[in-house]
Amino acid sequence: MTLMGTREWGMLILLSVVWGGSFFFVEVALNGFQPFALVFLRVSIAAAVLTGVVYLSGKRLPSSPGTWGGFALLGMLNNAIPFSLIAWGQTHIDSGVASILNATAPIFNLLL
Repeated sequence: MTLMGTREWGMLILLSVVWGGSFFFVEVALNGFQPFALVFLRVSIAAAVLTGVVYLSGKRLPSSPGTWGGFALLGMLNNAIPFSLIAWGQTHIDSGVASILNATAPIFNLLL
């Protein structure tokens, strides 16, 4: 069994800052955007960046409609719907509370 070194702790702290900071930035962005417009913009930028990464790595996107249907389903269930619900919820609660509630997701997964 190996223990976490300085590098691993640093990466964990960086991940925590990035993950937790996103709730703050969503709250700031909600001052200028509606929740669903913000999520559309966020997901669209991510899709454009990831498409660029695929092409820069020399790979090609799949052309099968079935594959794209699977991508669409996964994108809705894992990104668009949760991001929309979190952004909408942040119009009613503070970003800190949203962050804490989102952090309970592994506990609820374990219980289910």
